[in-house]
Amino acid sequence: MRLLDRITDRIHAPHDAAARAAGLTVVRLPGGRRQISHPDLPELLEARRRRVITHGPDITDRMLLDPATRAALHATARRMATARPTVKHAA
Repeated sequence: MRLLDRITDRIHAPHDAAARAAGLTVVRLPGGRRQISHPDLPELLEARRRRVITHGPDITDRMLLDPATRAALHATARRMATARPTVKHAA
């Protein structure tokens, strides 16, 4: 382990522990950086994209529409179009 990695680990360790205790995911990145995210974030974003596709974008959605978000919306729309609905049959 390089000296820089040891130093940044020592600096970030208390914050990493607090983030993990709060239920967040901490990933160490090169150069002493950290990526902290919520484990449910992908599902939450997918639900938001589905809502935008079915009900249309609100003001917040329109402000955040960058090329990557548009691409994610198009991918979600394709998944929604090809997904087979689950039908529950009465027994």
